[in-house]
Amino acid sequence: MLSDRYEVSLREFNQEFFEALEDNQYIKGPTIENISNYHTVYVDGEPAGVVGYLPPKIKAVADAGFVQIILASAYRGKGLIGKVYDLLAEKHSLKTLYATIYEKNTTSIQAHEKIGFKMLSPEKMADLRHRGLLDDDDIRLVKYL
Repeated sequence: MLSDRYEVSLREFNQEFFEALEDNQYIKGPTIENISNYHTVYVDGEPAGVVGYLPPKIKAVADAGFVQIILASAYRGKGLIGKVYDLLAEKHSLKTLYATIYEKNTTSIQAHEKIGFKMLSPEKMADLRHRGLLDDDDIRLVKYL
């Protein structure tokens, strides 16, 4: 596997690095309340991206998270997303990962599907949209660990 060629680690979130990443506006950056859920991704000792998660609003689902990831362009397409999410899930004891992706971002959708994420049914997404929990131009995927 291509990602096995790289040493990947998660370190303390670096706001300055996050702000320098292209397309960072698509990630809901951390707040004071959840900054401990966000990490700078390092690949072979170099900062390569940011990953984090938002816990669900329902406290009964403590082992789930809405994951977000952004990699610097030099690190995209290297099969790193799965490895990064595995590290995040292990660090925070997550058993269910949800990803919300802009529907026209087919590259990201395909990358998530490649590592085992499944798209929610159209009915479930329609219900989430109806309840105001999913924007019309986003889709939601889930992965059970």
